[in-house]
Amino acid sequence: MKEIYFARQPIYDRKLQIAGYELFYRHAEGDTSAQFLDAEVATSQVVMNTVTEVGLERVVGTQKAFINVARDFVLGGHLTNFQLPQLVFEVAGDIAIDEPLIQALRDLRQQGYHFVLDDYEDNEAYRAMLDIADYVKIDMLTTPEDEVRRLVPLLRQHQVALMAERIETQSIQDFCQSLEFDYFQGYHFSQPKLLKFNSVPTNQLSVLQLLSKIYDPKIEIKSIETLISQDVALTYKLLRYINSAYFCLPRRVESIQRAIMLLGLKNIRSWATLISLSNVDDHRSDLITVALERAKMCELLAEATGFKQKETGFTIGLLSVLDAMTQAPMEAILAALPLDEEVNLALLKHEGPLGRILACTLAYERCDWEALDTLGLDSSQINDAYLTALAEAYRASYELLKG
Repeated sequence: MKEIYFARQPIYDRKLQIAGYELFYRHAEGDTSAQFLDAEVATSQVVMNTVTEVGLERVVGTQKAFINVARDFVLGGHLTNFQLPQLVFEVAGDIAIDEPLIQALRDLRQQGYHFVLDDYEDNEAYRAMLDIADYVKIDMLTTPEDEVRRLVPLLRQHQVALMAERIETQSIQDFCQSLEFDYFQGYHFSQPKLLKFNSVPTNQLSVLQLLSKIYDPKIEIKSIETLISQDVALTYKLLRYINSAYFCLPRRVESIQRAIMLLGLKNIRSWATLISLSNVDDHRSDLITVALERAKMCELLAEATGFKQKETGFTIGLLSVLDAMTQAPMEAILAALPLDEEVNLALLKHEGPLGRILACTLAYERCDWEALDTLGLDSSQINDAYLTALAEAYRASYELLKG
């Protein structure tokens, strides 16, 4: 199972109560600072890992999460998938500020997004973005005290909260409090704490194939559904995303088709691009074939037995290899993937109609005739479903894995 690392540093309000956390990218467990990495990749990893895989509530609870955002990330439209009240995006001090970026941020601001101007300097570019920002950060190590005294009343004329960062001594804290800053951050209060979570790896080949297809202007929704359904980890990440707090759906979504219809082509493109930027690992091709076999057979058996949602049968078969693929207990994996209890029971205990369908598929796969539950079907129907699934799985996995 792939490990996710990032650091979390508290941000305090005037009463020195935690008001939020800034999240930093980390490449490995021993890192004390971010290793060199393209800013867009680092941003996408933090956002994806936090919001769609780990779960924002596990990292910051009900507090706000502050995440640095890269220029290309904004201009590429990727923030459109992450309008959560808890998320605040930091515009870094070294970002290239021009009219396209300002307009993109202004549009996002009107949609309800929240931004911080980091490492504020009193220049024309930064002043042009004051109407976009909710917060302004001043670096207390690099900004002289006289300049801080001059900036504070100027910034108070705008509707922004003032945040003092890199506070490393009691005297700097006292100075900031005397100027009535709204928020405080720095090593004097707390150093960034490394957090580690586990993630399901994604087949990079399938992601690349997906990306190469979805940007085709003639692509059809059905083709996208086929591409995503060929990879178990992509299915996992898509369902995790569509069932996240951002959408607040009244019912959980277990169908790839339903998830795609709800998201739409534009959001699917952004989602898949973010997945590819996360630089995730490949996984074993043999398990991909097994997953596709089970998925198709479960779908065919669901249809043959009159189960109304045959797409959910496909999902059950696809997810049934997650434990082998990630080398982690199925219970732990399903805890991170919000599915209906019917689906969980089918995967964990082979209970319910879906569970019986999965158990039948597994027994036939293993030639365990004593354990085989025929589901009230003729043996020829089960055999036909197996052979059809086998043929389609090998064809699909070949297309997926060929160079």
